[in-house]
Amino acid sequence: MYIKSIFLYITSVQQHLNHVAQIWSMVSVQGNIVAIIIASAQNLSEKIGKYMDEKHPSIDFLNIFDASTSPTVILDTQLTVLACNKAYEALINTKREEIVNQPLFDVLSSGNPEQDEALRHSFNNVIKSGQPDRIPFMRFDVPRAVTGSLGIQSYKSSVRYWAGVNTPVLAEDGSVKYILNQPSDITQMVQLRDKNISPLLGVEFSPEQFDQQIGFFDLLYKERARIHEIFHQAPGFVCILSGKNYIFEMANQAYIEVFAQADVIGKPLIEAIPKVEEQGVIALLDEVCRTGEPFFANAMEFLVYRDNELQPRQIFINFVYQPIRDGQDNVTGVFVQGYEVTEAYNLSQAMSYQATHDPLTGLFNRRKVEQQSKVLELQPGPHTLLYLDLDHFKIINDHCGHNAGDELLTQVAQVLEQHTKNQLLARIGGDEFLIILENTEREQAEAFAKQLSQAIADIAFYWCSNRYSITASVGIASFGSAENKRFAEGLSRADSACFLAKEKGRNRIQIHHVDDNDVVQQLRDMDWFSRLKEAMREDRIQLWAQNIVALNNPNEISYKEILSRLIDTDGTVVPPGAFITAAERYGLIEQLDRHIIRKVFSSIASMQQQNQTVPRLFINASGITLSNDNFVEFIKELTEEFPSVDTTKICLEITETAAVANLTRTAEMMRNISQLGIQFALDDFGSGVATFNYLDKLPIKFIKIDGEFITNIRSRPIGETIVKSIHAIAQITGVDTIAECIEDSELIPYLHELGIHYGQGYGIHRPAPL
Repeated sequence: MYIKSIFLYITSVQQHLNHVAQIWSMVSVQGNIVAIIIASAQNLSEKIGKYMDEKHPSIDFLNIFDASTSPTVILDTQLTVLACNKAYEALINTKREEIVNQPLFDVLSSGNPEQDEALRHSFNNVIKSGQPDRIPFMRFDVPRAVTGSLGIQSYKSSVRYWAGVNTPVLAEDGSVKYILNQPSDITQMVQLRDKNISPLLGVEFSPEQFDQQIGFFDLLYKERARIHEIFHQAPGFVCILSGKNYIFEMANQAYIEVFAQADVIGKPLIEAIPKVEEQGVIALLDEVCRTGEPFFANAMEFLVYRDNELQPRQIFINFVYQPIRDGQDNVTGVFVQGYEVTEAYNLSQAMSYQATHDPLTGLFNRRKVEQQSKVLELQPGPHTLLYLDLDHFKIINDHCGHNAGDELLTQVAQVLEQHTKNQLLARIGGDEFLIILENTEREQAEAFAKQLSQAIADIAFYWCSNRYSITASVGIASFGSAENKRFAEGLSRADSACFLAKEKGRNRIQIHHVDDNDVVQQLRDMDWFSRLKEAMREDRIQLWAQNIVALNNPNEISYKEILSRLIDTDGTVVPPGAFITAAERYGLIEQLDRHIIRKVFSSIASMQQQNQTVPRLFINASGITLSNDNFVEFIKELTEEFPSVDTTKICLEITETAAVANLTRTAEMMRNISQLGIQFALDDFGSGVATFNYLDKLPIKFIKIDGEFITNIRSRPIGETIVKSIHAIAQITGVDTIAECIEDSELIPYLHELGIHYGQGYGIHRPAPL
């Protein structure tokens, strides 16, 4: 049987040489694909051998091998001669009976110890590596029969020069079973070199050019062996499909593993890969062959059907189909190269889902609404917004606990989903929901809002055997290019209308009118603008702080995050949600940020003067503040004004969006401030997936993982995966991680087990005056 396999190897190599020339023109300078195709010849011969056994069992492979004009000898791994053909007998001028079952070096020795050792080294390389090895030049004294003048025959040595290839024949377990030695007589080439007959041929060939030719063949062979190894170890999948039926000429191990089909060589694609036509692959290949243009795909879905599995496995692949052309520029096949990206795709989809969905209710969040609104506000419309706010939700949340509040929000979301099958529904705040009705007049929207209000009122919410009633206030406003209104304006007016609905007694619907907006909204914002400016002037912005603890020791305060509060003229403590919007809208946010940062410097100086322990204080800074060219100078002035302040106790928090808005300028600003000893934290990490690409470009000390991933991490397994991924990336860059919004203290050991370093939230500490 090994005679047949060896014969098929020889013939298949010869058959591939013509196709090699076709492939050469489409690949890189190294000729990688040429070497890959030659390297695939042995695999092809095994397929042909199997085919011949099944289809043509009567063929006498032994006689065919013996009749081959290519000298061939077969050795075992002890270098004992097992067989040879007539061409080999003629080459060494020795009968096979005299060499079979004899050690090769007993019957064929060059008389040159160094040359014999080189040949042994080649055989050992084949046995160890399982790969072919080439000997470019050998000299042997071969006995030749000479008949004298009296008819007496004698033997005389004749110098011959050979180049040889040693090829392994593998057993089923992959070990080397036989070695195929194929010498080629290059004596005439050497003699031509020595005689320098080029003038007789009408061309110029120097001896050096002959040597270069021999060296060139040796170089090609070594390149082939090297590329063969690289090809089979490549992480990406590669295959070559030839002809109109896309027959597999070769496929590397990665291809076999990805598509779960080992027996593909020599088969048409449609037979080798189950249901490939139904998935549109054949149509894509046909288009590539018809147009002669390559096809690129990213994260294309493909169903892999494995043996003994009823259901296919879904994978996603990046790949390219590159047409292969012959010398006449005709497409003769397709070169396929790609990678499986299933894991990366699924993680990306999960991150994308988390970034656009509310973790509690599964509804869209504000980020998704903003994305959709950019499309809608360019359309005529009108598009109508329903801004829905639950009435007295705080009572249930405070009296029954956060779990009850979460359950009520979930039930409300389910009811709203039942009535908004074709509309965008989002949760945009604690108890606030938004519905976008495309191409809908406000009067129609009002009728729909009444249905929603009634559906919410019909909810029978029970908690601890007590029944609670729930109602909602709804504000209605429109936007669209026909009304020359942007989404932000429409949202602000819907919010204002909802506020008016609550002021008028709740459980009602308020349609926004110009008069309402011009009076109520303007007075409301202008009122806060004035009150905020007055509060800063009278130093009624108070510093509050929330503790940040090490999750391995939650009883010890590691750091604090500064949170501002406005103390109203009547002593009421106003949370930032009431005045931050007015500050941003009327250009006070930068003044407010600088006011707070200055107060922090002053507070640290006072604490140091009183010998109090000063924890590192985290300060939020808006994107507008950080983007000001004078911000670095402002910080330097503070260090000069408060020279005793230990700047290592200050950490500025920058949001993910602000960080990447102008990466170059942001990175420069952060580096300049870092030189003063101040550190940086990246806030709300995970809310924008693009930040992964920029972590190593920013001098970040801390990553604060967005609370959307933390709040329901135990009930949403994908959240754990995302948090682990973020922490792993942080570890690589040497950054500490802080989990935000830990509302339940039971999450502390769980997050600690995931490797998260620090945490903050109401489950750890409620904000209090600094």
